[in-house]
Amino acid sequence: MIHKLITRRSSIFEATLVLAVASLVSRVFGLIRDRTLFSHFGAGDVLDAYFAAFKVPDFIFNLLILGALSSAFIPIFTDYLKKEGKEEAWGVVNSLVNLGIVIVTSLLLLIAVFAPYLTKMVAPGFVGDKHEMVTNLMRVMLLSPFFFGLSNLAGGILNSFKNFLVYAIAPILYNIGIILGVIYLVPQFGYMGLAYGVVLGAFLHMIIQLPGVFALGYRYRMHLNFNHPALRRIAALMIPRTMGIAAQQVSVLLNTVIASFLAKGSVSVLNGADNLQSLPISIFGISFAVAVFPTLSEKYTLQKLGEFKEDFIRTLRQILYLILPMMMLYWLLRAQIVRLAYGAGQVTWEDTRFLISTLAFFTFGMAAQAIIPLLARTFYALQDTKTPFWTSVLTLFINVGAALLFIPYLKVVGLALAVSVAALINALILFIILRKRLGGWSLQPLWIMAGKIVIGVVAMGATGYGALQAMSWIVNTHTFWGLFVQAGVAAVVAGLTYLTVTKKLKLPEVMMVLKPAKLLEDS
Repeated sequence: MIHKLITRRSSIFEATLVLAVASLVSRVFGLIRDRTLFSHFGAGDVLDAYFAAFKVPDFIFNLLILGALSSAFIPIFTDYLKKEGKEEAWGVVNSLVNLGIVIVTSLLLLIAVFAPYLTKMVAPGFVGDKHEMVTNLMRVMLLSPFFFGLSNLAGGILNSFKNFLVYAIAPILYNIGIILGVIYLVPQFGYMGLAYGVVLGAFLHMIIQLPGVFALGYRYRMHLNFNHPALRRIAALMIPRTMGIAAQQVSVLLNTVIASFLAKGSVSVLNGADNLQSLPISIFGISFAVAVFPTLSEKYTLQKLGEFKEDFIRTLRQILYLILPMMMLYWLLRAQIVRLAYGAGQVTWEDTRFLISTLAFFTFGMAAQAIIPLLARTFYALQDTKTPFWTSVLTLFINVGAALLFIPYLKVVGLALAVSVAALINALILFIILRKRLGGWSLQPLWIMAGKIVIGVVAMGATGYGALQAMSWIVNTHTFWGLFVQAGVAAVVAGLTYLTVTKKLKLPEVMMVLKPAKLLEDS
């Protein structure tokens, strides 16, 4: 039973549904995690140090590990599975595992030695005890990229076999590990308990995925072939992708650097609002992109380019159908979302106001940030990692330039606006280039769809706002549950309005939302 569950292949729809539901659950735990963090420490020195310490381990993970897996490993591994068989494919995995262990371990040890200097680069505005906190937290958190490296390789293998269940559950365990760190480890070890919780979460993220890989037939061998042609192909695809991620991560680091010179708590506010806006992006953007990526890679390998284009356009339409109303919902409920997520413990009203404003400006770029993962992975499926790299470099300059332009007037809120502007430009450029690369397609159906979605979004905004105001007279919005009921009723009214209007306008994507409910009815 368990073996069948972890080795079962999923269709694109099933994969998307599994990833979206698991992402929602994970993000709920993420909100619990952040609420726990903010309620314990507030937007102050400890939380500033915690978020700043994350930047270097995250940089290493995204640069060396996520870049290889998202752009290079899955297409090459899929190619070997289809053309050379499992034995050759497992040989590629062993060579990659052993090479990765050597490189990542050496790099992490080097970073641990120079952690105090890296702290000055990441958060130059932090001095004294705050600087020391970042350094101490960073050194322990450096264990997490090692666990994440093995975990994400395992996840890439599972995805290549179109099995997404365990891969989808792993982030939930990661957030649980951090929550346990705050509740149980901080009282014992002080602020260092935060770092131990991160490492625990990363270990849980890894350990749950390994059995699935072994069930598929993988066996570890101490074998490393530097001349393996697959490693050379992975390196050729990975290098531009790694440079592109480096540009993205430098942008994130620079935002942290700038925020470290602003008012106390600015780093916490920026990260807190970013975590809130990433919830719909993860559910409706990343989940869809991850689910369709193995299929796109397979279609390109088999040169079924017509089906490749159809799968891309269908997924793009689905993401737009879901993310555009979420932008309206976030804008409408931004105050309620922030107060429900962080309005407890040590969080002040001033912190809350800045979080609300920062989230509002993040909302402007939400749709762009949701479709960028799909656009990028479509290029990766075409085994083109250079184009996303160049757009990432351009986005870096736009992001930094816009940040420097906006922060004198908007402070930390200006950083969120800069991220949104850069994301919009990045998505537009990737879309134009991809359309040309795939031989073009008619834009008229997309424009018609967008027009219908806008009508639905405007209608849901009007009814949602009415429900929000009506509920403010019925419930006590100064309590958690009163605020929860107010936001919940407004969200349900707005969501039903959107579904009703878009169904009347005969958008086929409505069935994507109604299909899971129909399946539950039939069962």
